[in-house]
Amino acid sequence: MKLSEEYPLVVENLSFRYHSRPELAIQDVSFQLRRGELLLVAGASGCGKTTLARCINGLIPRSYKGEIAGHVLINGQDTAGLTLARISQAVGTVLQDPERQILGTRVMSEVAFGLENLNLTREEIILRVNQALEYLGISELRERETFHLSGGEKQKVALAGVLAMRPSILVLDEPLASLDPASALETLQLVRRMADEGMTIMMVEHRVEDVLKINPDRAMFMMDGKVHYLGSPEGLATVVDYREVKLPAHMIIERVAAESLALEPQELRGAVDRTTETTPIVQFKDVTFEYESGVDVLHGINLTIRRGDVIAVLGPN
Repeated sequence: MKLSEEYPLVVENLSFRYHSRPELAIQDVSFQLRRGELLLVAGASGCGKTTLARCINGLIPRSYKGEIAGHVLINGQDTAGLTLARISQAVGTVLQDPERQILGTRVMSEVAFGLENLNLTREEIILRVNQALEYLGISELRERETFHLSGGEKQKVALAGVLAMRPSILVLDEPLASLDPASALETLQLVRRMADEGMTIMMVEHRVEDVLKINPDRAMFMMDGKVHYLGSPEGLATVVDYREVKLPAHMIIERVAAESLALEPQELRGAVDRTTETTPIVQFKDVTFEYESGVDVLHGINLTIRRGDVIAVLGPN
């Protein structure tokens, strides 16, 4: 087997600095991904994850200008000598906000957009569109207007448009950011399925806890533009700051327990002491709401918010 067949993606000593910034966004990044491997890339905002994704899918340095050093090899070819069109046929990208990459007014035309730019025949385009929609289980959306899709549906349509191009590598840049827990789990299961079927996948994601549920093959942790860890997912617990990256609960509990033992008694008391205040800042009393179109949304909301409260608002899309 050729090296390029075993490792569809090879990154060698990659560094990049945006023209608008004095510091390097990523520095001396090197790794290889095997065919069918799923890599989780984690790190706090601004650590260089998205910059790395842009270097791999060719947007850097073609759309985002700056100084680049090192090499990115896609199926054995250095991307420096390839056009963006050629790279996009091998590397598919799905962004955290699907609306940023949805251009078509209807699902059918959106999924067909990339194929039309390849100048394929109408028959081939229709075949690939139908296959992508069926693979993702969204054939019923074929004639729907993209504007009226939910966040989870838009994410799947964006993914269908990428899969229709039949890339060998998939780059996912925080695909769970706008999804509720149920939609996120469904998306993750699709990602695991695609990797098991041979697609090489790099998933950039803050929600590490969720991604670990589908057993990524390896995990990378980035900080200040550098790779600080690359290895088994279990090793993340020793290097990741749980305040910045969402780890599984048992990992966080172990870390917090270890840190608490290191605190002096006075420090520990100060950490939990808090002044309480009972005067409400905001109150909802039997609040209802419906849009002008007649869509009824809120029903009898009752809620009191006091100073110092931390309130999580949960629910499906």
